[in-house]
Amino acid sequence: MPTPTFSAFELQPLPDGASAILHVLAAQGPDWSAIARIAARDPALSLGLLVADPLAPGELEKGLDSAFQRRLERIGPDLLRAWLLAIGHVGEARDEPADKALLRAECALRLAIEADYPRPDEAYLAGLWRDLVRSTGWNGGVRPPITALVAACGLPPSLADALETGGLTDERLAAAHPLLALTEAADRLATTDWQQHVARAARLSGLEASTVLSLRSAAGDIVSDRSDLPPAPAAPLARPALRLAEDPYRCAGVLGLLTAAFVDLDGSAIGERLAIAGPLFGLHTPSVLLGSSEDGRLQPLLTPEPDSVGSLIAELRLRVDDEASCIALSARSQHPTSFYVDAGGPGRSMADWQIARWLGHTGFHVLPLAAAEELAVALVGAASAQALDGERSWRYAALLGAAARALRTYNRQRNEITAREAVLRQRFRDHVRKIVHEATNPLAVLKSRTGMLAQEREDDMLLQDEMSLLGTELDRIDTLLRGAANLPVETGDVRHCRVPELLLDMRVLYGDALFASRGIQLELRTARDVPPAAIPASALKQVLLNLFRNASEALQPGQRLVVSVFPQVNVDGRNCIEIRFVDNGPGLPPERAHDPLSAAPSTKGDGHQGLGLSVVREILAQWDSTLLCRTQKATGTSFQIFIPLEQRA
Repeated sequence: MPTPTFSAFELQPLPDGASAILHVLAAQGPDWSAIARIAARDPALSLGLLVADPLAPGELEKGLDSAFQRRLERIGPDLLRAWLLAIGHVGEARDEPADKALLRAECALRLAIEADYPRPDEAYLAGLWRDLVRSTGWNGGVRPPITALVAACGLPPSLADALETGGLTDERLAAAHPLLALTEAADRLATTDWQQHVARAARLSGLEASTVLSLRSAAGDIVSDRSDLPPAPAAPLARPALRLAEDPYRCAGVLGLLTAAFVDLDGSAIGERLAIAGPLFGLHTPSVLLGSSEDGRLQPLLTPEPDSVGSLIAELRLRVDDEASCIALSARSQHPTSFYVDAGGPGRSMADWQIARWLGHTGFHVLPLAAAEELAVALVGAASAQALDGERSWRYAALLGAAARALRTYNRQRNEITAREAVLRQRFRDHVRKIVHEATNPLAVLKSRTGMLAQEREDDMLLQDEMSLLGTELDRIDTLLRGAANLPVETGDVRHCRVPELLLDMRVLYGDALFASRGIQLELRTARDVPPAAIPASALKQVLLNLFRNASEALQPGQRLVVSVFPQVNVDGRNCIEIRFVDNGPGLPPERAHDPLSAAPSTKGDGHQGLGLSVVREILAQWDSTLLCRTQKATGTSFQIFIPLEQRA
């Protein structure tokens, strides 16, 4: 499909509308819905917005005003101001009165609704744009292909037919798509002698003449009624006396607004805003922005998508000091250059020849861009060997230069943050390595002592089992310490475990130290044939150990903790295992009872950080598990853990 030649610079918006939008933008917090209503009444603004950001399939079902509002919000106030300030044309006159297009659009909309046409907003646009695409005011007298123009807006080709055909006989219109007849009827109703065309409009639309008269009156009232629009400015936007590139005051204003439009955005947001700004400023094919790197090469400023033109240019590794490339020449000299493919082959620069082919054009223009103290250029595809005029060259350089400066700033800040984070990570790793080095010494002593005890009492099988479990836990602590300085990675840990066996092992290992030695009863209750839980044993062990430790510190001698396991509990439609901790202790402190699962300063002292339950909740959340807590003063506390069952193939 040919690229449409339309840009917002080709036709002049309605002066009252442009002035009203600038007036609304001056208010604190722009009213985007009001601006959308203004744009929907203006042929040039509405066409420009849809060419810049085409409609998605089915988007018009939510309403035309809503579609315009979404686009205006993406454009933002500064870019919208820059566009409106830049699009004035010298000495341009309209082909029809300002209100005629709107009257035709309103008539087409009402005819479509009354005739049960399924997409009345398309009829509205056909009426609004009917004279616009036939206007003699196209810049340079170039009339774009209407089919390509309509397709670029995301609209069906039937709308292009309605715009291009006019004056057809009723017989021909009866055999055509219904949108053509509706548009022709609306066109007749928008004339000064519309009363003479009511009968024909009724025939074309299939409506009664009385209905046509009624809707024509309603359309006229709407055109004259501005109660739902912002007040019109006292003086409309004056047509400029000079072209944009020749007007230093407008140039300064546009440059400032374009700079503000891209400031404080990240790389992806800059790319998105540039994508919608390009067509507004006459750039229908994406431009490639290149900047010099520290190694003297020209690289894309926007992170390129895989297999895109930008990624291929990055792989070229084009140097700034390349004597053959016109791209490098423009970067060094800061003067525009151009390259065109001829029948004789690649010519002097193989890199330029390949880039032109990748861009899909017969050549490209190279525009130097002001990007702080660093070199930057933009590649603009060219369909012919015709040089850019001063107006377009200035306009493109202003827009692309603002984006390039914002990208340079963003990339520099991102690199600085990355460097600072690397320094902090290294300092953290060094600090942890020192701690690990000091901690491994007592661990080695403990492991050695457990090994000696096991050797001294080889016949004590119960002690052998306990020493084996203790050795396993010491090895786990050693592994955790040694990996503390590394970033989290996926491990080969088995992603399921058997809960009863794990609890029995933990009672053997921690029962005496945490409970029996303090006079606290620990009781385990579990059903038979409990299916595996979908959580690694190491993760669940950390959860259970936190809860065991909390209970042992909260309970007094003579009190009791009961841990029960219930299989096949259904939670929100999922089959789960329930692990229930119930004690008859004092309950949680009042300051913790209202939000027990969040991190908070601990009142226990002795190095407690108040993180245990929040860590438990985070670990369980990673495995789609749930933790519930109930507590009552002087009665006790209960925790319920619901873990999904392992899904076996």
